[in-house]
Amino acid sequence: MDKILYILIVVGLFSCKSNSIAQEKETEKIKPKPKVEKPKFSDLQDDTIDPNTVHLIAVIQGVTRNTSICEKSFKTATTVKVKQIINSGSGITNMISPGQEITFGFMNSPANDFDTLKQRIPKDKEVSFKIRENLCPDMSKTVYEVIGFTTKD
Repeated sequence: MDKILYILIVVGLFSCKSNSIAQEKETEKIKPKPKVEKPKFSDLQDDTIDPNTVHLIAVIQGVTRNTSICEKSFKTATTVKVKQIINSGSGITNMISPGQEITFGFMNSPANDFDTLKQRIPKDKEVSFKIRENLCPDMSKTVYEVIGFTTKD
């Protein structure tokens, strides 16, 4: 008699277990699975910029030829009044602030043709700059070099 009772209990437990598993499967079928979207190319690009680099908008105060900034000579330089900081990279030692007047040295091709550069960025023109910060040899001051710029028309 004991054997029959044990068999009935085991059969009862298995039947309850199989019903609960079936119920779980039914609820899984009813629930909609969340869709996982694949990342788009635009999601992979972010707004980070290179270290020691600042994007800003400034108003031209003047363009000069053969300027020395921090014992480093530039064929062309421009003095600007910073209007807005758009973005900055890591490692900036002396952060630029809006309203600050500062001189940037041109490193690339626009520096070679002073007259053309002076026409492209006349006084009081709003220009978007991408500049790189470098420390002076004595490490007490900073020199900013123009990597690229676009004029606002």
